[in-house]
Amino acid sequence: MSLDNDAHAGSSRTQSYPSAPRVSQVDADELDEGLVSMLGEKVGQALGNFKSSWSHDLKPEVALVLKLVIFRYGVLDPTIRASPGAKLQNLKLVSGRHTSPPSLRKRILLYLLLHPPIFPTYVLTRLRQHALSSQWPDLPAHDWRRNAWRAIVRAENAARAWELLGWGWFLWDGQYPSLLMRILGLRLVPSSPHLTRLVSYEFMNRQLVWGAFTEFLMFSVPLLPPIPAYLTPSALLAPLKSFLSQPTSIDYNSLPALPSQHQSGTSTSPAGPVHTGPLAHLPKSTCPICYLRTTSAPVPLVSGGSGPQISLPPIHGTEWGSQSHTADLEHGDIAQEEETRIFVPAQSNCRGGCRWCYYCIAEELVKQSEMESGRKAGARKRKGNGKEGGKNGGEEEGWTCLRCGGVVSRAWRVGAEEEDMAGQQDVQDGVESP
Repeated sequence: MSLDNDAHAGSSRTQSYPSAPRVSQVDADELDEGLVSMLGEKVGQALGNFKSSWSHDLKPEVALVLKLVIFRYGVLDPTIRASPGAKLQNLKLVSGRHTSPPSLRKRILLYLLLHPPIFPTYVLTRLRQHALSSQWPDLPAHDWRRNAWRAIVRAENAARAWELLGWGWFLWDGQYPSLLMRILGLRLVPSSPHLTRLVSYEFMNRQLVWGAFTEFLMFSVPLLPPIPAYLTPSALLAPLKSFLSQPTSIDYNSLPALPSQHQSGTSTSPAGPVHTGPLAHLPKSTCPICYLRTTSAPVPLVSGGSGPQISLPPIHGTEWGSQSHTADLEHGDIAQEEETRIFVPAQSNCRGGCRWCYYCIAEELVKQSEMESGRKAGARKRKGNGKEGGKNGGEEEGWTCLRCGGVVSRAWRVGAEEEDMAGQQDVQDGVESP
């Protein structure tokens, strides 16, 4: 009699349900997390249209609200009692113990408050972000915020240990997916024993195989030896490219001969003016001012006209002296060409648009401006004394260009592209000049 009473009491405390496969219970959680992630990404994009920082700042709140909505219209619904992932796996949440519906609802609400992925995860995430932004880990050891940071770290480690214990127990008996569900007596059981899975094993196996295969390729492809050059796609398609892009042959003998510039009597640049300056023969790559400075005749060293002229001693060894003199002349030509080359080119507003070294033309224009200022001051002084000094009032003011003979009043820097074009034109002129 007592044995029957004990058996009846045990049956009243527990209720037998068919066990659900472990893989189905794990897949239900994975599907729920995937749904929350997908919806959270869409909501974050929508919030980013209002303010770009909202999608990142409100990410924990968005995930919490989505989980609450899914829980409200899934697990809390008495007609469903299953999340979307559990519904796809043909599972529902029931009580492993024989209890009344009000008691089951209270346990489900307690499960909602204590379920790690919902409120505990949100609270720990926000606390951790606030602590890191306020630099709690770097504070002194006696500060209460440093102790609070240590408490947060210990809580996270305890949560991991709690999850590990529940996971190991679930793998052992396959009844409760988490330790909290085991304590509350909540289980996932098949909603209908004769209903097939909505996500078939064939689809899951195919996804598992393709996922593992792609991860293996991502790991193994960088370790493979490189492909030989003759087996690359470009080398294999080279014959086809050469066949499709054959160059067109041009018969240059059939082209009419054009008269040369010397025979036609036209200048090198028909549209350009004729240079009449004293240094018009210099190439465009040479600065006339630098050329004058390097080729000016040296002044003899004399002692103010009262003393004798200083004479240098002769060089002994005429043959060696002549050879060294020839080598010095050749070396001097190369050095002179380098010294007179235009450095930091600038173009003037003369009629030929001549080019100079920026610092050379700037120095000459400053000197010319000072001279003109002094001349104007003298003219104003003479005019104040009643003398006529407007003799050259109609002349154009400026510095005379050494290349084209025009008047220069200002100059400006030249860009790199214009400099390259000028250099190419100079090379062409040098080739055509012979």
